Amino acid sequence: MKKSLYQQFKAEGFNFFIGVPCSGLKDFIKEAQDDRDNIYIPVPREDTAVAIAVGSYFTGKKPLVFMQNSGLGNVVNITTSLLQPYRIPIHFLISVRKKPFEHEFMYKITKKLIKVLGWYNNIFLIEAKDD
Repeated sequence: MKKSLYQQFKAEGFNFFIGVPCSGLKDFIKEAQDDRDNIYIPVPREDTAVAIAVGSYFTGKKPLVFMQNSGLGNVVNITTSLLQPYRIPIHFLISVRKKPFEHEFMYKITKKLIKVLGWYNNIFLIEAKDD
């Protein structure tokens, strides 16, 4: 039987799930919410999620920050001024949306932005079903 996306992350040891809810990740989020063996925290901003994830990392948790690709711009500063200089291994699950129309530009630059930021091994992208 194929493991769900959530089960795959849990099998890799992730036990702290935090991020901005997104319809493209609704099944993943539902499982994270329902699993009492981990911590699940929804937040209103992506940079807040990263800051709390860093704190959880320093308490021994293995955090995963989830977001929609439209939120990448909100984590540029905290990534370049905290995660990268101090080599804090925060992982991201990002749903990539192309539609509705307000997502088209971010869709075009998501992978380029990730490359410019130097994120190579800690980003997991999934294509979201267009709403």
